[in-house]
Amino acid sequence: MNRSRVLPLAAVSLTTAAALLLTGCGGDDSGSSDKSKDKAAGSDAKKQESAGAETDGAGGADRTPEVDRPAMKFPKDMSMVFEKTKLSDPEQAAALNDAENYARSTVYGIIKQDPEDAAYKFYSEPKSPAAKYAKYQIDKHASGGLSLSGERRHSDAKVQPAKGSGGKKGGFVVTFCSDDSKIKGKDLQSGSTFPFEPGLQNFWLWTVDMVPSKSTEGLWVAHDVAVKDKAKECQ
Repeated sequence: MNRSRVLPLAAVSLTTAAALLLTGCGGDDSGSSDKSKDKAAGSDAKKQESAGAETDGAGGADRTPEVDRPAMKFPKDMSMVFEKTKLSDPEQAAALNDAENYARSTVYGIIKQDPEDAAYKFYSEPKSPAAKYAKYQIDKHASGGLSLSGERRHSDAKVQPAKGSGGKKGGFVVTFCSDDSKIKGKDLQSGSTFPFEPGLQNFWLWTVDMVPSKSTEGLWVAHDVAVKDKAKECQ
């Protein structure tokens, strides 16, 4: 059986992501054909080895303890490893923290098989390209009964003020790499797992535009996201 992943975004805005993803999946968006063993978005840049149940989705919520965050409990066969990134600016640190949580919530929705899961909605601006991206990825996997297992690693996180914002009350652009070399797809109907081919296609460069939440003080949410596939800079 041929298996393909879902994420050939090639560093474009999510306003055009759906068409590219469908192209990358051979034009079949059912998620159940021979070309439909999808692979999901991943993210984070904070090296706490949060495997499965250790990943509760708080994701550094100690920085903003007043925010009531949704829990994200991963199964034991799914591990997410984050490289610690020290930032002196508290606003940048908070934006990075929630960019990581946004990426984590996308994977969590895939694990839950729920395109309406509360976690990704909490960490993305309503009706934004980032929210649409997360929902698309989750729906794509759920429609084919496909999930993930293994270990996803994230590294080399950087945070910069969005152009013209100056940070603070404006926005930040968060970038980080993800490594899917140790990730496997999982067929939920049979319970079997299958590896993906090794190589550059397992490395992704994420760019996430983060803005302050309009409804929750202390929370940053993803407005837009772009994912570059076959990212040599992340290998």
